[in-house]
This record gives sequence, C-alpha cells and structure tokens, in this order.
Amino acid sequence: MSGISQVFASFSRSMRIFLRDKAIFGSSIILPIFFLFVLPITLFGDVPAEFMPALKGYLVIAMISLLIMSTAMSNLPGSIAADRGHDLYSKLSSMPVNPWYECLGRIATVFVFSGIGSVILVVIGLILGAVLPVTILDLPLIVAIGAVIVLAAAGIGLIISCIVRSESAAAHVGLAFVMVFYFIGIAIPYQNLPDLLKPMVQVNPICIGNNMIATVILGQDFVGYNPMNLSGSLIALTLSSLLFVIGMFLYSKYCWRRS
Repeated sequence: MSGISQVFASFSRSMRIFLRDKAIFGSSIILPIFFLFVLPITLFGDVPAEFMPALKGYLVIAMISLLIMSTAMSNLPGSIAADRGHDLYSKLSSMPVNPWYECLGRIATVFVFSGIGSVILVVIGLILGAVLPVTILDLPLIVAIGAVIVLAAAGIGLIISCIVRSESAAAHVGLAFVMVFYFIGIAIPYQNLPDLLKPMVQVNPICIGNNMIATVILGQDFVGYNPMNLSGSLIALTLSSLLFVIGMFLYSKYCWRRS
C-alpha cells in the first residue's frame, strides 16, 4: 500500500468517526455556534451599537480558534485513546502500515473537519451581524495562519494522546488545555487583557495565530498590538512546527507499541 493510500485510508476512517460521533460534533461545532448566539447578549449587552459588528467579527474568529482547539486537542487524543482501547494499534503494527502516514491521515481529518466547521461559523456569524471585511487577497494568508494554529493544536493533541491512555481522561485533559488557552489569550481581545497575561499570549502559537487573523480582518487597532511582526511570526511558526514534529514522533513511537 502506497503512502498516499495509507494517508487516505486513515483520513477516511477518522473523518467518518468525527462526523458520526455526536459528542465530537457537539463539542467542536455546536458549542461554538451556541456561543455565537449567547455571548453577544450575555456579555456584550453594554457595548455601543457601532462597535458591536466588529466585536461579533472577533467573536467569530475566536470561535473558530476554539473549534480548532477542541477538535485537535480534545477530540483527536480522545479518538486515539479509543482506538488504543480497541487494540487497533496492535493490529496495525502487524500490517504494512507506516505510523507516520497513518498519523497524517488523522491530521488531515483535523484540517478538513476544522475547515467545514469554520465555514459554518462564518456563515452564521455574518447572519448574526458580524463584520468580516476580507478580500480575496487576504484569504490565502488567513488559511495559512489557520494551518499554523491547526499544527500547534494537533501537536499538543498528539502529545496528550501519548501520555494519557484512557479515552475519557485524554479528552478531558485536552479540554482543560483548550479552556486555559481560550480564556487566557483568545476570549478577550489582546488590548483588554490584564498586563500579566499579555506576555503569555505573545509566546503561545495558537493565541498568536488567532490575533494574526484578527489583525488581517479587523486591523491592528482593534487587536491592540501587531502580532504580524517578525518575532511573532517566527515564534508562531517555530513553536507550531516543534509541537507538531514532537507530537508525530511520540505518536509513532509510543502509540504503536504492542500491548
């Protein structure tokens, strides 16, 4: 079986699981949609009307980041742990299947599933009055930044899957990381964060990526700083690549050990 065939087989299987599992679909897509409806009413009721469309636009971006993190850092390790519990890796290790190719199929699932969810969130956000002034020229850059976020989150998810062996525990540990990342550096625009949290945001590739997309769409003045500078870009690319490579290595080494 060729490498491409192995990637596609792993992707097809994982994609079916992600689309059919109500818990995965609910936590990754339904919950952010719920927040799109509820948060402007419960938290932003006192915001002047002229600022609300831009704030809703940022909320769409934040919900997409939340979707990516939930998919890659919680549901991905949960599904890997479930497959470990079903003894899948013992079976695969006796077959001519390369762990790296199999893992790439899982990562492709995260990319595609996150892409589908992102489109849904953007459409709903626009219906609810969000302003997302994106040009055709902006789209490739936004997609590239989104890919950096996915790689960082997937790397963390793979690392979790190698450390935590229970399906429930892996999903919940990943969810804990999702909540910490979200509330520390994404839920609130950077300029409104406490000074204590701002340095943490500047070294977190997921938070940097979220702020980069917000800068491209809403402008630097809205975000409160310029995450598109050289140091921010290098930190995001370097840490995302490092997390992803470490995650892939640990996955191929430890998840594929025979029980």
